[in-house]
Amino acid sequence: MFYRLFQRPVAHLASALSLLTLPILLMATFADKGLAQTTLRIMAANTSSGNRQSYDPGEGTRIFQGLDPDIVLIQEFNIGDNSDSAIRNWIDTTFGDEFVYYRESDAQIPNGVISRYPILDAGEWDDPEVSNRDFAWAQIDIPGDNDLWAISVHLLTRNSTVRNAEAIALLEFIQAQVPEEDYLVIGGDFNTRSAREDALRTLAAVVNTSPPYPVDQDGDGDTNASRRRPYDWVFEDADLNQYKIPVQIGANTFPDGLVFDSRTYHPLYEVAPVRRNDSGAVNMQHMAVIKDFSIPDGDDIAVTHLSSCQSVTGSVGQGQWRHYSIDVPTGAAQLDVQLEANGADGDVDLYIQKATQPTLTRYDFRPWLNGSDETASVNSRSRPGLSGGRWYIGAHGHTEGDYKLTAAIDNCSN
Repeated sequence: MFYRLFQRPVAHLASALSLLTLPILLMATFADKGLAQTTLRIMAANTSSGNRQSYDPGEGTRIFQGLDPDIVLIQEFNIGDNSDSAIRNWIDTTFGDEFVYYRESDAQIPNGVISRYPILDAGEWDDPEVSNRDFAWAQIDIPGDNDLWAISVHLLTRNSTVRNAEAIALLEFIQAQVPEEDYLVIGGDFNTRSAREDALRTLAAVVNTSPPYPVDQDGDGDTNASRRRPYDWVFEDADLNQYKIPVQIGANTFPDGLVFDSRTYHPLYEVAPVRRNDSGAVNMQHMAVIKDFSIPDGDDIAVTHLSSCQSVTGSVGQGQWRHYSIDVPTGAAQLDVQLEANGADGDVDLYIQKATQPTLTRYDFRPWLNGSDETASVNSRSRPGLSGGRWYIGAHGHTEGDYKLTAAIDNCSN
């Protein structure tokens, strides 16, 4: 689902590589240790529909399937007769049987948390302003050394004063219960009329509520059914915010997260099986909101650092990775990366990403060619454009293969 098709030819790469004979440009490769990264997609979803505030009609279910979240902060968590078997079957068919969930009990429109990763503990904190739901929370064992505390909320529509009272109560629970060293995310249906409400100012004590905010492809950040109010949010604490990355779906990139509306999203096949009017279904509550994070998972991986115009050889087995990095100086105009087959057989694939190691589903450039001869250019015309800093290059074995890899900055002038 997540890819970026490289289409631009590499200009002058052959001539650039011929300069490899110049000793001054050959610097020693060194291997450092980088932390492996896990991409975490977090979704706030009051996307029930129909006459029972449930997910039975299917529109919200298809939106979950199309956006493929790892953690969902869900509202109006009603499925069939709400029996354990009905909910478990829906989780299995919508997300996968590896997912787990917590759903608050004895609530008319319950909040909940759905997770790809194990839930260590969960429960509900009392919402002092409303009787038909509370604050649902889950402590999740995500990859890495820190747990994630995920809190699903559905604040009251009555007025901003009431919503701030709910936020004050939630803040007290968080400060008393959530360890400072763990990650924290609060998400769901806040029913806020604007991003300037006091409730968000209150929660700013523990999470980042400042702009920029997620938007749809038209730049609209409003999330209620009429698309006139910013009701729904995903707010992360400072520890998690440092790992926020753009949301990438197909060829689309959303730097600050995505407000998903099936009626405006294009091309729709990138989020199959979503249908065009799912977000406009009868009594569809709101638009989904997602943010992505690339978190260190605690495992060391070897990263070989390259200098411009230096060639290295390597081999990978099927499914294996080799990781490289190169530092691009500020003001550089072009980075050319060439992967060549170093033998008759094999299919090694090239991946490139700024700032973090690429994965099979998260990368900036991926040529998508058969065989191991692949090239990519990053410059001012590419998406994303070239910028100074560290770029990571991955060689992944679609099948076992040997290769030669060369990265050149500005035809070897850097």
